[in-house]
Amino acid sequence: MAIRWYQSLTLRLLLLFWLLLFAVATSGYLLALWYAKPAQPEPLQDSIKTALAPLLSDQATFSSLSPGRLVAAQYRVAAAVTSEAGPNRLQLEPNLASTHYEVLLSQLAADQPEQLRLANGLLIGPFSLGEQKILLIRPLSATEQAEQQADAQQSEQAQTLTLVFGSLLIAVLLGFWLVQPLKRLTFATKEIAEGAEQLHLKKLPKRSDELGELARSLESAAHDLTVSRNAQRRLLSDVSHELRSPLARMQVALMLSQDDDNPDSNPHLSQMARDVDRLGTIIERILSLSRLENGLVPLQREQLDVGELMRVLAADLAYVDASYGERVTVLDGDWPITASDDELLRLVIENLVRNALQYTEHGIEISCELGDSECFILVRDHGDGVPEEQLAQLFEPFYRGDPSRHHKAGVGLGMALSLRAANVLGGSVSARNHPDGGLEVTVTLPLVSEDETAAQAASA
Repeated sequence: MAIRWYQSLTLRLLLLFWLLLFAVATSGYLLALWYAKPAQPEPLQDSIKTALAPLLSDQATFSSLSPGRLVAAQYRVAAAVTSEAGPNRLQLEPNLASTHYEVLLSQLAADQPEQLRLANGLLIGPFSLGEQKILLIRPLSATEQAEQQADAQQSEQAQTLTLVFGSLLIAVLLGFWLVQPLKRLTFATKEIAEGAEQLHLKKLPKRSDELGELARSLESAAHDLTVSRNAQRRLLSDVSHELRSPLARMQVALMLSQDDDNPDSNPHLSQMARDVDRLGTIIERILSLSRLENGLVPLQREQLDVGELMRVLAADLAYVDASYGERVTVLDGDWPITASDDELLRLVIENLVRNALQYTEHGIEISCELGDSECFILVRDHGDGVPEEQLAQLFEPFYRGDPSRHHKAGVGLGMALSLRAANVLGGSVSARNHPDGGLEVTVTLPLVSEDETAAQAASA
């Protein structure tokens, strides 16, 4: 589904940012207006009335007062209304008129003397005598200045708190609207990696923006991967059945065709028998590798004595070929008991040992070292080692070091199969050239107690 321009996540984010920032800025502005609103007139203090009464009771003195003139040490005239008619009847102090014109007119219209705190002084009045009126102003006292500063600080604090909580609101809204869907998409990718077909995306696929498109793509990918995985599993099952049956019939036919008294009488049949056996081994290993990669091999964890498993493996190899028993040695050590799948672990070590038996004529040692939460099983041969540039390729499927020099070498699946099986067990495999000569392959396995195994089984 195509995304229209007005459904774009980028546009929505920009619009959301603008709206939220506008809301925060508006709140701060309204708070500033609230704290900056004009002060209201208050009743005149009796002390001021008493101090000014003698000065303002004389008609001659009252008539001589004009804006800007000092009445007392701290008081000067801010505005005056004379008894003469004409344009000069209203007289205002120029500086105050430029900043507080409306305030001066309002105060002159008051019925009785009041006091009003301005930014630059305390306005007092009106005082009337006959038809004349005057307004006086004096500087603010230290106490009044402190109160004014406290009000300004309170206004600044209110604006700061508005910005802080407004920013927090933006973060919460963005986190709910954007970060939560991203976390849900991250969880969905993990579900896809674990093989889930139905993803827990809730209403996210119904969104019409880029996040909704991504959610729908993830749902489609999960479905396609599930279909592909099921098809691959069916293919493995079909290949396993279709290839093994004719191979088994070929092996039976070759056995019936050979002379029991002299099986090597026909070298062509002998060669065909060896090739058929080799082909069966190749098919079996390819199928095993595919089953491991697709999670078709279930883990059967049980308490396992790793040292005993290694000794049984060495004994089985000696039974197949007596020379193997002479060359493979399981060293004594602190072998652990851990919860693991014995068949998979045996598969890992047996492939490594058989690989070493094919590539060297020297002895092979199997030993163990313990870590805090893992054990290290070391398979070391005493051959010529591997060139350093080839160490990283040892675990690639079908890679063989130098088949022209090692005619007994297999098809290059043993090391790859060991790596995949170790990964299924929660471990890893690495290789290095031993300082004293030969190749040393280390299998790292987690140490899992019986209680941990029971807990994992219960949670599953």
